[in-house]
Amino acid sequence: MSHDPAHAAVPPTLPAPEPLRSLVDSRYVMAWFAASLFWGIWAPVFGLLAAAKLDDPELLSGIHWLQFGRLRIAHVNGVIFGFLSTAIFGFMAYAVPKLCQRPLTSMRAAWWGFGLFNVAVFVGEICLLSGKLQAFEAGEYPFAVDCVLAAAFATLAYVMLHTVVKRKTERIYVSIYYWTAGLLWSVLNFLLGAFVFPHVLTGANSAASHGFYLHNVVGLWITPMGLGMVYYVLPTATKARLYSHKLSLIGFWALAFFYPLNGIHHYLLSPIAEWAQTIAIAASMMLIVPVWAFTINVWGTMRGHWKQFASDNYALKFLILGAVWYLITCFQGPTQALRGVQALTHFGDYNVGHAHSAVFGAFAIWAMSGIYYVVPRLSGRQLWSNALGAWHYWLEIIGFALMFAVLTIAGFVQGTALLTSSDTWISTVKDIKPFWVARTIGGTLMDLGLALWVFNMVMTLLLGKRSSEPERSDSW
Repeated sequence: MSHDPAHAAVPPTLPAPEPLRSLVDSRYVMAWFAASLFWGIWAPVFGLLAAAKLDDPELLSGIHWLQFGRLRIAHVNGVIFGFLSTAIFGFMAYAVPKLCQRPLTSMRAAWWGFGLFNVAVFVGEICLLSGKLQAFEAGEYPFAVDCVLAAAFATLAYVMLHTVVKRKTERIYVSIYYWTAGLLWSVLNFLLGAFVFPHVLTGANSAASHGFYLHNVVGLWITPMGLGMVYYVLPTATKARLYSHKLSLIGFWALAFFYPLNGIHHYLLSPIAEWAQTIAIAASMMLIVPVWAFTINVWGTMRGHWKQFASDNYALKFLILGAVWYLITCFQGPTQALRGVQALTHFGDYNVGHAHSAVFGAFAIWAMSGIYYVVPRLSGRQLWSNALGAWHYWLEIIGFALMFAVLTIAGFVQGTALLTSSDTWISTVKDIKPFWVARTIGGTLMDLGLALWVFNMVMTLLLGKRSSEPERSDSW
């Protein structure tokens, strides 16, 4: 792989590739992926139960732990911190040593970070289901849990960043740009969201700070970490040169400059200062720049390599699927930040569909792609069942397309009713109940696909055929 089409595949300043075992701690990577697979089942199940509760509020009515408010919060935090974050750390533990041509600098600290992070998430989810929480979205874990999670984030950031600083390579590949920035941004954002904003600000200022924190959980944590993963997997899975390293850096700097400013676009037509809303709208529209830079890079790299996509290359299949949803999501996001559009969509299910298209449609799908990529290479085994991979792929496509479509339509139906008639809020809720049933069906298909994926990964480790070629460090 190279930085740009103009460069050779292996710059002469880099050392010769080393055997994988001398760079990557496979037990450590697999431990993170095991946690991701665990939460890849349970966090979506919480969401499916919450959706079923919308269809039938009396379902599980006698079990306090499984009421909608608790399930919904546990679902959101379980997906972000349980499923996605563990996949991110696992993939970095695999890729950062290979990109830097040296092992992680302190495995003792790395294992401490792993333990603290997973204990915090597990205890935090139990607390949310038992009703113990802070009233700050995506920051609901209790204060004591946040302290442990903050220590884990800081420890893991130290391990990864110190490895980058001590790297043996001269050039820095774009994935390292995204991951380094994402770690630094997110440690700061998490500290603000957990320890400052909920306890210091009130009223409209609190809402504005909440928009900053919540949107940056997606934009400055999940987004750069996911994009870094794609930029690693795409060229290596296709055995092609990255279309343009310069274009990837344009996308990186555009994300860095524009994303932190757009959190308030969730609070248009509110008491928040008009100038702040306008800045958020402008910054949201400018996000088209990093999105198109990324999209052109993906399609440019794939040019002449679509036969790989048509094969049983599930890492690449899920990568491209996520890239399509990322483009859809990031067209939808800036347009819904316009005042006229948000007047129609703000209080309806349109936003729920948009949130799922980002977190699941793009980033969860990319997490699956990353695990499909690493597990066979790290274990030295072939994927156990290509048939299950195909079922997983199509269940996610059909299930999520159904969910996204019905939530988008429901949002327009609900918004139109609220703007053009004297209907009460509850009457609009009754109007969209059939859409909620369809949403639950879509979510069921998605969760079934996830169950097949987890089973396939476990069976790959246990019974997958031995690969004939040993994994070696990639050339950069």
